[in-house]
Amino acid sequence: MRKLTIAVYTLGCKVNQCDADTLIAALRELGHDAFHTRDFEQAVDVFVINTCTVTHVSDKKSRQMIRRAKKQNTFVAMCGCMARRRRLAPQATPARDSTGHKHVSKPVSPEGVDFIFDARKPDDFIAALPLFFTDADKVQSSSVRFEMANIASGNKTRAFIKIQDGCDRFCSYCIVPHVRGEMSSRSVAEIISESESLVNAGALEIVLTGIQVASYGHDTDNLASLIRRVTALPNLERLRLSSIDPWAVNDDFLSAVAESPALCDHFHLSLQSGCDATLQRMNRRYTTAEYAKAAESLRCLRPNIALTTDIIVGFPSESDSDFEESLAFIRKMKFAKIHVFEFSPREGTPAAEFPSQVPQVVKSTRGKIMRELAAQLQSQFLEAQVGKTLNVLFEQETSTGIFVGNSENYCRVQVESQQNLTNILTKIKITTCTAEYLTGNLQ
Repeated sequence: MRKLTIAVYTLGCKVNQCDADTLIAALRELGHDAFHTRDFEQAVDVFVINTCTVTHVSDKKSRQMIRRAKKQNTFVAMCGCMARRRRLAPQATPARDSTGHKHVSKPVSPEGVDFIFDARKPDDFIAALPLFFTDADKVQSSSVRFEMANIASGNKTRAFIKIQDGCDRFCSYCIVPHVRGEMSSRSVAEIISESESLVNAGALEIVLTGIQVASYGHDTDNLASLIRRVTALPNLERLRLSSIDPWAVNDDFLSAVAESPALCDHFHLSLQSGCDATLQRMNRRYTTAEYAKAAESLRCLRPNIALTTDIIVGFPSESDSDFEESLAFIRKMKFAKIHVFEFSPREGTPAAEFPSQVPQVVKSTRGKIMRELAAQLQSQFLEAQVGKTLNVLFEQETSTGIFVGNSENYCRVQVESQQNLTNILTKIKITTCTAEYLTGNLQ
């Protein structure tokens, strides 16, 4: 059987990464040489670009990566959220050349790719491969089981498990519910089975991720019960959650946090704006007071947590006073890290049609001010860690004798050691900090 060399380049969120891992695992099971890549110079049979469309910048980066792949004069497939927006585009029709071999007659999308598929349905891509290559009947493309995705990534220190997909919140600015579709949750049994396999393979930390993690659940199952089940697994050192919303921080969730020492002291609690009027226009369904209560509840249980968040500036009708109100609230919350985005209108969302769109020059100015505040708050949080002893899971040796990892509260920690610390969880006494790193000594 002919084996293909397939490089997968992924943009966007951890959910996209999980989808790419699943695709690669399935391709490897068939015997193809499939791998993650950031290198467009290598010779491969197929480039798969796993795209993101959450902002105009994401679209631009996705198109740039597609163009780079096309320059290699190779077969290029597109999946991911930008591909979902192109889902009505016609697929390529294989045609035969003068030798009788099948080939793609022309690009089939505005991006110039040869094939478009849904990353969550990798079997469509695998089934199509024989149609696009010479000796098509010899291209390996039989049925496989799409599971154990994280083993494909080769990262045994931290493994990501997608527990759900889709979103039904429909924030007024967000394209994600439109491109990811209806919500669906994996069964607890399936998640536990995958978690056990990953831990047995050497994973020390598991991250539960999804499009709307807080909405996970089937009948009596919910995120809190899943946390309890996963953290009870033998030999699991850490459990981490991706982004959750403040409405998820209820009594049951807080009880699960209190009962689960393996759950890390890091919560990415989505905010988007510190102004109530803006939150209402965003259709976020909570107030800053409710957000502050959720954050305080978590900090009461875990005093040294890193509270991180996302902020959008320049949302339609955001006045100068709205922006100042948002700045004041964010300063009050003392976030450890903030991802700042300038509002990007997405066609098909209500906010794209809202009146009083904020000029780009104003959005850029507000973005700069917000990022400066974010940097100040991050520095303050890191400085507060000096003198403390943190549990650090080391992931890589960045240079000879220099190892870098993450603490339980998601601080990057760097130490010098003659011992190989890769894939080791150990206590570190923090001595100094920079703008990005903590440094310390082995205890």
